[in-house]
Formats: sequence, C-alpha cells, structure tokens
Amino acid sequence: MSEIIVSTQDVQKIDQITARPPHALLIVADYGLDGKSVAQKIAKNSDIFRLTPLPDKQSISVEQIRDLIAKLRTYAINRRTIIIDEADLMTESSQNALLKALEEPNKNTIFILIAKNPKLMLDTIKSRCQTLTLHKTSSVQDKKLLENYNLDSATIQQILFLAAGRPLLIRQLAENPDKFAEYRQLATDAKQILATNQEYTTLKNIAKYFTDRQKALILTDIIINMIRFQSLSHGMNSTLEKQLNKATIVSKALNSNANVRLALMQLVL
Repeated sequence: MSEIIVSTQDVQKIDQITARPPHALLIVADYGLDGKSVAQKIAKNSDIFRLTPLPDKQSISVEQIRDLIAKLRTYAINRRTIIIDEADLMTESSQNALLKALEEPNKNTIFILIAKNPKLMLDTIKSRCQTLTLHKTSSVQDKKLLENYNLDSATIQQILFLAAGRPLLIRQLAENPDKFAEYRQLATDAKQILATNQEYTTLKNIAKYFTDRQKALILTDIIINMIRFQSLSHGMNSTLEKQLNKATIVSKALNSNANVRLALMQLVL
C-alpha cells in the first residue's frame, strides 16, 4: 500500500484511534481525501470484511447488509473489521438493518463507515459512531507529493489548483493523463460559466453535468476556487460576490442530495 497522505492536523488522532479503535467509527472523507487507506491502517492485524455498492447500483442495499450480518454471527477468534465504503449511499432500510448490529455489537467486531456526505445518513447511525473528519492537506504537503512525479511546472500548477488539499486526487491527476484532461475540461467549463452573462451559453456548459452529481460537485468546487482566486488577486466586487453566493448555494444543495439539474440551474438564474 502506498504511503497515506493526510493533513498534519489529523495524524495524531488517526494514531490514537489505530491504537484503541472504537466499536464503530465514521470516517468523513470528502472527495479526493484518502478515507479508504486510513480505514485500512486502523483495521490492520484484523480480518477485514468490505462492503461497497454493487457495480451496477448507486446504493448499498438492505440485502447486502443482511448478508453481512449473517456472516458476523459466526464465532471469531481474531478481531474482525467491517469497512463500509460510501456508507452515505446506504438506503434508509439498509441503515436501519445495520443499526441493530451497531447497538448489539459482537465481540471482537469493529465497524468503520466511510462517507463523503454524512448528512445523508441517519442520526441514529451517526450517534453510535465515533467520528473522524479528515481535513485537506496543506499546500506544502501537496507540492511535496508532486515532487514524486516528473511533471513540468505548468502541469504542477494546474494540478495544485484543480486538486488543492486532496492528495488522492492529486495522485490520480499526476498518474492518469485521461483523468487530468477530464479535470482540465471541467476547469474550462467553469471559466466559461464565470466569464459569460448569456444564459444560453451557461446552460450549454452545465447541461452535460445534469446526470452526474459527483462531477457537478467538482465543477462547483472549481468555480468557487476560481472566484476566491480572483478576489485575492483583484479584490472582491459585487459581481464576484454574487457568483460566489450562487455557487455556494449550489454546492450546499448538491451535498444535501438535491436534484442535480435543479441545483445547477441556480447558476443560470
């Protein structure tokens, strides 16, 4: 496993949890933060069970949770760690099925739930978990990470802008030219959205993201970063402030599981 890159402010807490893991842990890891590797570190020296959405599904079904619970009924000599990735994609029925296992834990069994958006999870689930929220890495850490790659200065600056504070994403952009091209297109669309006052042009640029919540979130994140960069360089004005307010509203709506198309349309109105 490659080295885990996390914010320096998270290192001590991760080490403490690894030394004495709780019965149930919720790792909140925003896009581009390496929640999976942190979970793997905490789960070391245990038998690991993994649960993720099925390849053709967008959620974790109640049947998956019930199958998991059935497996846990067997006696375990070694410590068992159940890692549920994308736990915020569990259906409400799935979460209710998991709740009993969290309320009545088996001996030597630990649950680690990884989620980008814990707002989508039931309060009853979250209240039974200790929470570890991963923070973005510093610019110093990001630049040091990119020293491992043979990249020109222009590419380095683009990656630092597109993936600032997100070490897993930085690695992906540095290692995968197709992924990097995809993000450069996102940045181009974001720039055009900010540059035009024509509703038709803006609508044309955002329409391609109506069916992809994750890319819509990334687009909005890039727009917000561009506005903040412009405000630092030239000062905040009424136009930038209005654009920032719109983008912030869209980001909050998308993170609250609002309809993607309706949320993005706020950039046009």
